[in-house]
Amino acid sequence: MIRKHKQQDIEQSVYRFQSVILTDPELKLKLLDDSSTYGGKLINWSDINLILEIPVVTATLTVYKKYTLNFVTTHSLFLANVIVINKIPKTSTMFYLMKLTSPIRQKRQRNYLRVNAELPMTFIVVPEKFSTRDALPPPVKAYTVDISAGGLKFKHNELLLGTPKVYISFALHGTTFSLTGQLLESYEISDTPPYTYRVAFKEMIPETQAKLEKMLMSFQKHMPNRDL
Repeated sequence: MIRKHKQQDIEQSVYRFQSVILTDPELKLKLLDDSSTYGGKLINWSDINLILEIPVVTATLTVYKKYTLNFVTTHSLFLANVIVINKIPKTSTMFYLMKLTSPIRQKRQRNYLRVNAELPMTFIVVPEKFSTRDALPPPVKAYTVDISAGGLKFKHNELLLGTPKVYISFALHGTTFSLTGQLLESYEISDTPPYTYRVAFKEMIPETQAKLEKMLMSFQKHMPNRDL
């Protein structure tokens, strides 16, 4: 299931990024689902509605199915979730009418080593009206997918809404890290649990960040499979 976004937020992201994307001479489109990646050609883009042309031999997309659309430009990558509204056949190609279902996001370049690591963790979603940990709900169990010194990705069976502040706790090489983070917009499609979430660490002191990165390097070095 994909989080529902306000149409105003989606329209604002189009206003912010559309001209940057369309004026790039090296623009390429990639459409992703759970198992495949498809290339396509952008025919029209009006507000939150798009028309893509994809050769029939390449793929046949499913109407009302959700996909992740990547706008690959010369110097950046932009992502958004879309849903196929209709398809129109024409000789050897198919025209797909799509609608943006999430704001467009510019993917940031990673500055930290990111290690695939499935570790038990707990998290607490901080309610907006609470400012101290005394009134917080109990921790919820989950498990990590990958970790870096700047954030982590985790899976959880319940649907989480919005981008709230979270408290994260996990252990690495016998050391427990209790960190503050913010839940980020999700661009990984899943209609069934577990759902994948991304967290950016906030308010981390440099010493803790350096310690985490050092331990991640050691963790990666001692993994049986180093192809990460």
